[in-house]
Amino acid sequence: MIEKSTVKIADWLIRCQVITEEDRELYEYAIYSIFLTISPLFLAIVFGYLFGAVWESILIILPFVVVRKFSGGYHAKKAGICLISSSLLLVLCIILSFCVKCNGRLLFVTILSAISLMHFSPIESENRLLSRDEQVYYKKITAVIVVSFIIVDLLLLLFHIYTPVVCISIGLILSAGLQYPCVLNKLNKLIRRKNDQKSLKNVV
Repeated sequence: MIEKSTVKIADWLIRCQVITEEDRELYEYAIYSIFLTISPLFLAIVFGYLFGAVWESILIILPFVVVRKFSGGYHAKKAGICLISSSLLLVLCIILSFCVKCNGRLLFVTILSAISLMHFSPIESENRLLSRDEQVYYKKITAVIVVSFIIVDLLLLLFHIYTPVVCISIGLILSAGLQYPCVLNKLNKLIRRKNDQKSLKNVV
């Protein structure tokens, strides 16, 4: 659905002579990226409204979207699957925000998630590999954003404002959690490569 909408918008821009046919691919990618960036916020508002927790939903999705922009993580190959999985995860996170208590265990998991994000980021996309300089830049930006959210959490705790702390923490934990499939996949490839090298040595 998103892909078709992207093509239609690009067609309309070409008909209006806003862009040329040569620039189609670039603008289709840009429009697609905008859709993927906006859709989580839109879903957060919709599901937040249905659950009577709009602000809680926004507070969950905000750190997730901002951090994930630079940290990277697991992406479904098809946009439709991505939207469905995002919807299910968001509903789960909203339900968790009602159930999870703001205590030492939550803060401990949040700190671990923050450390994990700063260590493993950025996770590269198969569609776009980062240069060495970009990797360093994305890692620094991720660290700054994550530390900023942790500071916000701590300040809110000082003023005994617990609900936003829970929501922001869930957003950070979700961001870190969605990196692990990629990390495990990378580790699995590394192990296979080493085993293949050992096999070649044994043959020689």
